[in-house]
Formats: sequence, C-alpha cells, structure tokens
Amino acid sequence: YLSMHEATLLRWREGVVEGSAWLAQRGVEELALWMAAGIIAKGLGFFATEGLEWVTRALGREPEAAAGWLRTALKRLSGEERAAFEQLWSKVALEGEQALSRGERKMLRGLFVRLEQAIQQPLSDTQKIALRKEARKHYAELYPQFAKSLDELREELPIHHRRPLQYAHLFPDENVNSGKNLAMTQQRIHKEINVLWERFRKSRPGPTPDEVRRAAEIIDRQFEPWYHRVKDPPRLLKTAEEAREAALRELRSQFPGLD
Repeated sequence: YLSMHEATLLRWREGVVEGSAWLAQRGVEELALWMAAGIIAKGLGFFATEGLEWVTRALGREPEAAAGWLRTALKRLSGEERAAFEQLWSKVALEGEQALSRGERKMLRGLFVRLEQAIQQPLSDTQKIALRKEARKHYAELYPQFAKSLDELREELPIHHRRPLQYAHLFPDENVNSGKNLAMTQQRIHKEINVLWERFRKSRPGPTPDEVRRAAEIIDRQFEPWYHRVKDPPRLLKTAEEAREAALRELRSQFPGLD
C-alpha cells in the first residue's frame, strides 16, 4: 500500500492534474488505503492537533488496518464532510501541506476533530444500514467461497457483528467492519444471538467497553460452531437452543440482574 502511495506521488511528479485524474478513478477502497498510507508516510505530524486521540491512534497502525478503520469511520461524517475531507487530503498528499491555504488547513484540521467526535457517538440507524451493507460486501471479499450463497440466500445468511454496531462508539479506534468482527451465520442462529444481546441491553443500558467485550466473548464461545457456515456443522454436540441457554447462564453469572 505504501508502494501504491509512491506510485501516486510519481504521477504527481509528472503533473498534479494527471495525478489527480488518476486518483479520481480509484474506488473508495483504494482511496482509503491510499489516504492511510499517505498519512502514515507523513508521520502523523499534521495531526498534532489538540483533541485528537482516537484518530491518531487508529491511523498509527499498519496501512491496511488504518485504511479499514478510516473507510468505516468516514461513514460517520455527512456526505458533504466526507467529500471535503477527501478533496483536502488528496491535495495534501499530491501537492504537500504547503499547498493548502490557511482556510483549507483550518478546515482539514477541523474535519479531523469532527471525526474524533463522531466516532465517539452512537451510530444512527442510517449509518448502521450503510455499515451493514458494507460489511456484507467486505465479508464476500474476505470469503469468496461464500459469495454465491450470500447473493442467492440474502436474508437467510445475515452477517453478524460480534460486537454489535450499537456499541461501536465504545471502541472508537477499532474498525467495526474488520474481518475479526464479522461472521456469516444462519438467520435462525442470528435470532438466538440477538435474544441474548437484547437481554444484555436491558440489564446494562450503559455498558462499559469491557462489559461489551466480555459479553461478546461469552456469546462467541457458544455460537462459534455456526460461524462462517451456510448449514449446521456436522457432529454438533448441542442445539442452537442449548447454546443460547448455556450462554444465558454464563451471562447471568457475569452480569448480575440479567433476566
């Protein structure tokens, strides 16, 4: 990905207009990778802005992880804010920070501060829909052997977020659509899991990140045999109902007051 960024800079040396035209042809995925690589290559010095903690931490990771985070984090901004961000950062990467006017520099820093705030706020229903759609697409790319089944069976094979989107704001520097947080499962299994999370929500309306993490681990432990499978795994030692009850017992032991 750093080499992709270097290729862009080479095009810039041949002419900023040509480089910008090349960049405009890239998809959202490549643009996120390219921007993340550029941010890392510049050593994050531009982002020594007061109030930036989670953004700097997330972008300090290796390029692919940083790009995945950036891709989903930008969805928390409005369409107008995303467009402004992409335009300004592209200018920085192609022409250098010195190419920004004082007003543009202030605007870009402001957008990063806005992003820092947005990732700590609960997702809206519209944002959840967009992220679920992206999760399905991303999962099909990660597991191409399931792409046909996902396309044909659709609602029968939902993509489960191990840490639910409802709690994304509790993990602001993590990519909620990362491969490790996604698992395809059968609809009936997903319903059993949702029953457990609903009980957790009622007993813990304002959970801590650690509580969400522990609850997810308990649920995963019981339902992992059904993850990444179109059909039930062979030689199952328990039913989905038994898995739900086992998870419920463990959740009750960990979280007093859970029904």
